[in-house]
Amino acid sequence: MGAMSREQYESNPTEFLKGINDLPGKTKGSGKWALLSRRERNLKTSFFGGGPHRKQQGLLHLQWRAALLALMFVVLCGLVAVGATQPVDRWAQVRAHDLASYPLDVTTSLVTVLGGAEITGVITLLWSFIWWQRQGTRGLVPLLLFVGVGIEMVLKYYLPHPGPPSEWARGFHYLAFLHFPAPFSFPSGHALRVAFLVALTNAYVRSPFWRALGWGVVVAVALTRLYLNVHSTSDVVGGILLGLALAAVAAIIVAYTAQKPMIER
Repeated sequence: MGAMSREQYESNPTEFLKGINDLPGKTKGSGKWALLSRRERNLKTSFFGGGPHRKQQGLLHLQWRAALLALMFVVLCGLVAVGATQPVDRWAQVRAHDLASYPLDVTTSLVTVLGGAEITGVITLLWSFIWWQRQGTRGLVPLLLFVGVGIEMVLKYYLPHPGPPSEWARGFHYLAFLHFPAPFSFPSGHALRVAFLVALTNAYVRSPFWRALGWGVVVAVALTRLYLNVHSTSDVVGGILLGLALAAVAAIIVAYTAQKPMIER
């Protein structure tokens, strides 16, 4: 069975998918399943398999998610600006200071590298290049991470929110080649970058194990920023919210452009 065009599929998706189901032996895990083209397997098992109505529902869900996350981030920015988060931030800073130990300093310094600009930047550029080769212009959506970095830098210069006391900061700066000192600390760039990449990756990962592992990395990096006393609780939460909001926007772009012919590079 040859690959069919998107126009043919969208004109009668039910009959097409029924035809796949009726083919003897063409089930997941069988050798004949592999005879289907990649497009046909995607149409049968993924977002496109539910037809235009399901695609519209999925797109609407993504839009609501992005709007909600963006609203939560804006509200948090307002709370930070008026100092409403300071009691919680101070409490977390004191607890982290009390937990200080050399073994934890070494361990958390290694873990926090996963959210560093040096690693996340390389991953984003490579990912964007590979997707661009395969999907054309819409494959560049991981580059939205750098929009988040721009927002981060603007806020760190214009939203008054001093970070933890500098004398409380701990840890070792592994692979810290890119470092741009800013007067304020909101939001956490490490939390932003790792949350964006994990959320975008999990949109295409079906294994519960790998999805859970990804979110575990987000939590681990966030906790290291708190333990090392380089960021406050509001910084970390703000970074995660911004990263998730941008990942939702990236998913919207992919979902929307997937309904149209691919833009050739």
